[in-house]
Amino acid sequence: MNFVHLFQMLDTNQSTNAKRSALVEFIETAHPLESALAVEALTGRRERRQLKPSLLKQAAYQAFADESWLFEECYAAVGDLSETLAILLANQEAVSQTEDPVLAQWQACQRELSKKEPDTLTSDLLGLLSVMSRDEAFLFLKLSSGGFRVGVSKGLVHDAIARAIDMDRAVIEERMMGAFIPNEDWLHRLKEPVTQNELDARPLPFLLANPLSESDVLKLDPNHVAVEYKWDGIRAQLIKTHETIRLWSRGDQDITEQFPDIIEAATTLPSQLILDGEILAGSPEQLQTFNDLQTRLNRKRITQNLLKTNPAFFKAYDLLRVDGEDMRTQPLTVRKNILSKINVIQSQVIYPAAHQDIQDMRLKARIEGAEGIMIKDRQSTYVGGRKTGHWWKWKLDPMTADCVLIYAQAGHGRRASLHSDYTLACWNQNNELVPVAKAYSGLTDAELKAMDQWIRKHTLQKFGPVRQVEAVQVFEIGFEGIARSTRHKSGIALRFPRILRWRQDVGPQDADHLSHFETLMSDSNAV
Repeated sequence: MNFVHLFQMLDTNQSTNAKRSALVEFIETAHPLESALAVEALTGRRERRQLKPSLLKQAAYQAFADESWLFEECYAAVGDLSETLAILLANQEAVSQTEDPVLAQWQACQRELSKKEPDTLTSDLLGLLSVMSRDEAFLFLKLSSGGFRVGVSKGLVHDAIARAIDMDRAVIEERMMGAFIPNEDWLHRLKEPVTQNELDARPLPFLLANPLSESDVLKLDPNHVAVEYKWDGIRAQLIKTHETIRLWSRGDQDITEQFPDIIEAATTLPSQLILDGEILAGSPEQLQTFNDLQTRLNRKRITQNLLKTNPAFFKAYDLLRVDGEDMRTQPLTVRKNILSKINVIQSQVIYPAAHQDIQDMRLKARIEGAEGIMIKDRQSTYVGGRKTGHWWKWKLDPMTADCVLIYAQAGHGRRASLHSDYTLACWNQNNELVPVAKAYSGLTDAELKAMDQWIRKHTLQKFGPVRQVEAVQVFEIGFEGIARSTRHKSGIALRFPRILRWRQDVGPQDADHLSHFETLMSDSNAV
């Protein structure tokens, strides 16, 4: 089994379990160097581009010198350069070789091509592609030019490695941090005995909250609960052992390298400690938005300038381990009391005497930059999962706006044949429609089919897979927050936009203006 076979299995399966099984089988059966190079590619560790996209385009124009329109039309329809070239230039009769290793040979080929002059490179590349199958050509080009994606996350790859060699995933995450050496010994290095420090650095199962409505809140006894804000950040565990400091997200991802400022601040904390809390953007005195926090995610390199413009900090709200002692079986009030004596930024907590105290705190949540409130049983222990009767969340009602559909694109998976990804706009001061959000969910299957038929009949222009449509359909959208943004033409960015309903009762002239969003921002920032 080689990388081409793995790609075919991943590409034809939508199920996460099926993809995981394919990865496990590949790691167990492929040549060790093939699996090492594959893991390097799948986890985004191959940073250098051997062939620039401009050179690939040059090769296409040379191959279709008299019919450049054919390449341009295909490229516009397909939308991906490597896939377009694979369709046009690969040997359509060739059958992919799916057993013998290919990645080491391809890498050598890519390095040789990168050293050649453009004309020679183009000629040699065309000759190479002409003997490859479509899948082989696509993979070769994607791995050469960067941007390789195949629908699997780094976490899924790490999970598959852990299963293939029967190791704890947390240990694999720890050992896969930093530099990765893709050679035949990579699995042997990962199989080395687990140290005590690695055991201590594992995250513990997160305790999750159940949603509550206002009527549910009124059934609770205020004297038996604690209330704090539900912060708009990334849920995480901060772990400090005798040797290391680690940050783990709720998605079981090691995000230590993305937050060096938090790790630096944690150096003064006692060892053998696990805190549950939230990673937030900005500072305790001046919170920034979740959009600002997103600039820190999935970065290969965190620069000093990024740390300065987009700082982050950790706000703790529970104590799971201290001085090596497991605190999870202690009541919440005991854990909170010990946590209060540790020099770390902590989430404000109140012990209400009446239901009005809970409601008042929720009313202040948006002003404080929170999504709502958390209500916790004072005697609750800390157990993994969504335990009934332990923690609840009462989120704020979403902000809303009426927007006009201006662009549509086909979805993915079972929606691949329907135009279900919408770009929505509102009116600016010049009476022009400007995009404010992209929404992918909220309509029923029947509504999606009806909209898809309408979109196909009312398309004004096509831009690759994107259709510009007549600006007449209005949708009410809901979103959790709003912030200013220099990256968007509208000057704003919405948090978690989704469609609430199709407004067939109004016309585009009834859609909201940018001033509506300005009002929402003013209200949310008002003291």
